[in-house]
Amino acid sequence: MSYQTLLHELAPDLNPAGIEASMRLHYGTLNHLPRETFVAEAKLAAELEGQSPGILRKIAESMGMADDFAKWEASHAA
Repeated sequence: MSYQTLLHELAPDLNPAGIEASMRLHYGTLNHLPRETFVAEAKLAAELEGQSPGILRKIAESMGMADDFAKWEASHAA
């Protein structure tokens, strides 16, 4: 299961590429992290996005994940 698929399950209202980018900003690699960390980081990302709308997009762009972010936006557009 990809990180973004897992993050989408944990936080379906958020762009999982943005959450992954935020996590990579903090942790670098993610393969050593337990599921509980992904749960906590998804909640943190929701709070962060609520306080600063658009911040997950900016983090994704800064981490070189703008294309992933855009793909999720396009595939989950209302």
